[in-house]
Amino acid sequence: MPNDTIRGLIQQYGDYLTPESAAEILELSIGTIYRRLASGDLAGFQIGRQWRIPISELEKFLEREIH
Repeated sequence: MPNDTIRGLIQQYGDYLTPESAAEILELSIGTIYRRLASGDLAGFQIGRQWRIPISELEKFLEREIH
């Protein structure tokens, strides 16, 4: 998926994504997203048992993965 298309998808969301939304945008499995969160490759935080991923962190992740 071209970078501009991904950025367009991201803009549809608020300031934070759920792991499910990130998986949909990145076309990765939800398991991969949770593994990346657990390893620190993708920055996020937990509220109770629920993860949230700041849009800015997803963009940083994309930049690292693309380049």
